[in-house]
Amino acid sequence: MKLLAMLLRFFSYLFSLVFGLFIAGISLVLLISGASNYRFDMVPWVKGGTVLYLLLCAGLVGALAAVLALLGKWKPLLVVFTFVCFAMLVYGFFVSPVYRFYSADQAKAVAWLTFAALGAFAGSLMQYYPAARRR
Repeated sequence: MKLLAMLLRFFSYLFSLVFGLFIAGISLVLLISGASNYRFDMVPWVKGGTVLYLLLCAGLVGALAAVLALLGKWKPLLVVFTFVCFAMLVYGFFVSPVYRFYSADQAKAVAWLTFAALGAFAGSLMQYYPAARRR
């Protein structure tokens, strides 16, 4: 069980860092280029140019959460970030009536990403798994 907890915890650090940097990078490229032909239908409650700033901030918070949790400081931020990622993926892609999949491959890829986010959330909770007593 200790090995599984350690692997899940490492996966949550890696997922948060990579996913955070990815969404921050996408939004930063779109902000710098001034592009206006993007669609983020899966992001609820925010539309227009505001969604880019939201994704940039969320990505930076995710990367920061991974680094701080890895250093052992501010661990709850990683739990909150991974839960919000999982909840937003479920709501934005599967529950919301706005987003539609165009192919089965696209739905399968999003399902795997959502499953990975669930694993990252479980791994972030493993930070609180009691460490073995040392003699």
